[in-house]
Amino acid sequence: MKPVKRVLEWKTLFSEGLPVHVTRTKEGFYIEQHVHDFVEIVYVEEGEGFHYIEDELVRVRRGDVFYLPVGTSHVLRPIGQPPSPQLVVYNCVIDPLFLKRLQDLHELSLPFCPATGVPRQGVQDKGWYAFSDRSEQIGAIFHTMFTEYALRGAGCKTALTGWLLLLHVKLFQRDRVASAGQRNAGKQLDVAFEWLDLQIDGPVSLAKAAAKADMSPRHFYRLFKERTGQTFLEYVQNKRIAKSCLLLETTDLGVSEIAYATGYKDLKSFYRTFRKLAGSTPTAYRRMKSAP
Repeated sequence: MKPVKRVLEWKTLFSEGLPVHVTRTKEGFYIEQHVHDFVEIVYVEEGEGFHYIEDELVRVRRGDVFYLPVGTSHVLRPIGQPPSPQLVVYNCVIDPLFLKRLQDLHELSLPFCPATGVPRQGVQDKGWYAFSDRSEQIGAIFHTMFTEYALRGAGCKTALTGWLLLLHVKLFQRDRVASAGQRNAGKQLDVAFEWLDLQIDGPVSLAKAAAKADMSPRHFYRLFKERTGQTFLEYVQNKRIAKSCLLLETTDLGVSEIAYATGYKDLKSFYRTFRKLAGSTPTAYRRMKSAP
């Protein structure tokens, strides 16, 4: 049975009357994985670290953007304790009812219902969205919103609303229009991802995944990295370590049993990869998660 995750509520966190809040935070180890009843957009401004989202573990770096609808479970972690580099992020949290009104008023095209986080009919996705801000245009929007929010000057709500609309256009409309060929390639990739998720603890390979997508390995590798921001090996390692973290939290299995259950036949390789991605040894991770 999965552990009950802490729920963060809009009404208990924000009482200033604004429907949008923007903060700049240095992430640490002081908060557990949680869900919330508001929409959150995360922008990685500085450093590197890890983002646990639902049952996935994603390596993050400057320019990564994560859009988390209502009900998404997540927590951010730096690579390690100081003197390791800090992980600094902007957080834009939004009242979902306010976002729903903006969607109706301005015809925002979103792949989910703002109030519930449920994907639109006919949209199949994993429930959260990741982007890479190569041009740093999104970062500039976050910086402006943070400054506006910090000053709380006259017209603050109006200004934040305008920037919020632009942010959604950048993320979900203007920069994500796909051709018919791109949509077809996306469906082929979906087949490979479904196979990969089922076989993640087995002998997976780039060649086998490419065959499932009916693509050459070279073409598949390029599209795979464009979608995930990771190489095939990085993705597999992240998925396996995320699964091992879940087993450490929710079962009494020994470390060696968990290693074998997540596709590692070499215990040394498992320890090395776990420490690299989770920032601690498996035993230390279990101890930290079981602490009151």
